[in-house]
Amino acid sequence: MITSSYGLTATERVLPRMALDFTTAVLDPRVTFTRTGNTATVTNSDGVIAAINADLPRFDYDPTTLACKGLLIEEARTNVFLNSLLNGTSLSTQSVTTTAVAYTLSFYGTGQIVLSGTSSATIVGTGAYPSRKTLTFTPTAGVLILTVTGTVQYAQLEIGSFATSFISTDATSKTRNADVAVMTGTNFSSWYNASEGALLAEANTLSPSSIAGIFSVDNTTTSRIDLRLQSSALRLSVLDANVPQASITAVAAPAANVFFKLSGAYKINSFVAASGGATPFVDTSGSVPTVTRCLIGSINGTANFLNGCIKYLSYYPQRLLNAEVQAISK
Repeated sequence: MITSSYGLTATERVLPRMALDFTTAVLDPRVTFTRTGNTATVTNSDGVIAAINADLPRFDYDPTTLACKGLLIEEARTNVFLNSLLNGTSLSTQSVTTTAVAYTLSFYGTGQIVLSGTSSATIVGTGAYPSRKTLTFTPTAGVLILTVTGTVQYAQLEIGSFATSFISTDATSKTRNADVAVMTGTNFSSWYNASEGALLAEANTLSPSSIAGIFSVDNTTTSRIDLRLQSSALRLSVLDANVPQASITAVAAPAANVFFKLSGAYKINSFVAASGGATPFVDTSGSVPTVTRCLIGSINGTANFLNGCIKYLSYYPQRLLNAEVQAISK
C-alpha cells in the first residue's frame, strides 16, 4: 500500500492506491458481500463442484489446472430440472412447464436428453465433469418433456441464453440469488479521489454480448463511472445526474470465458480507455460525477451482473497518462 497522499511521486504514479487480488481466494475485509440462500456452488480448489453457503463469496477454480480464476459474480438463476443432486446421481425423465423465452439446458456425462413437447432436440453428453454439454433454445409455452437415458449428471434447465454455475435441486426447483459485492463508507472514501483517477480490471464473462458491470463507482442512482461490457465491447462509461459524459469503446469484447484487461481514467474534460495494451481511445469533454461507493461485478448492485470471474481490480488516485493507461492494460 502506498502513501495516503494524492500527491504522487513519479515512481508512485504507476502504483495503485487500492488493489484487490481475488486469485488469493480471500475477500478483502473492506468488501461487503451478500448472496441470500444456500443453493450456490463453485468449482473448489480440489477441482470438484461444491456447495457454498449464503453470503459467502465464491472463488472459482479451473477444474483441470486447479488455478484460482478469481471471484465469481453471477446474476440470479433458477434450475427447473428436478432432483439434480450435488452428488452427481444420474437423472430420470421428467416434464417441466415452459414459456416462450430462451432457455439453456446443460449437463455432464455420456448419456443423452431428448426434448419433445414444446421443443425438439437430442443432446448427447460429451463426458464426465468438467466436460459440460449445453443447448440454448426457445420453446413454445406448454409442457416440455425431457427424456433421459444413460449417465446424465448435474443437469440444469434455466431461463437465459447461457449456462451458469450448477444449482442443485430436489423435488422442487431452486434459485441461486445474485452475488453482490460492494465497498461503502470509509472503506470506499479512504482510497477514492473525487476529481481524478484510473481504474483497472482483469476478468472474464460467460456472456460478452450482455450489458454488465466489471468495476463501478456510483452514487446508487444517477451518477457513475464504470468499466463495463456493452454492445459486445469493453467500455469506460461515465454518467453524471443521468446525463452521459463519456462512453469510450476500448475494444470488442473477447469470447466467453476468455480473460481480458480493461483500464480507464477520468478527469474533467479528459477520459481515456484501453484494453490489452492496444492504443487507447479518448474523450475530451465531460464532467466527473460525485459518487459514494464501489460495486464489484455489477453496474447497480441489482442488475447487469458480470456472470464471470474477476481476477484483479486496481484503483489509481490520479488521471494516469494515456501511455500509462495503455501500459497497465497489457
